[in-house]
Amino acid sequence: MKTCTIWGDLSSDRASEQYPNVTVCDSCVERRQAKGEEPPILSVDGRYDSYHGEVCHFCQKTKDEEDAERQ
Repeated sequence: MKTCTIWGDLSSDRASEQYPNVTVCDSCVERRQAKGEEPPILSVDGRYDSYHGEVCHFCQKTKDEEDAERQ
């Protein structure tokens, strides 16, 4: 899991809604960067931070599910 900045609601007056930070699983990060899927990931900001949630923003995979795949 990573913390990423993505395109959000660009019509909003709040920067946190225009470019939100969300949790994204490693496989979605790889797939979206390689294939240019929409909405694009603007930047990978660092390691997983539970503040942004425990579920991938795109595929709904949980942190526990991703950890289990690695074992």
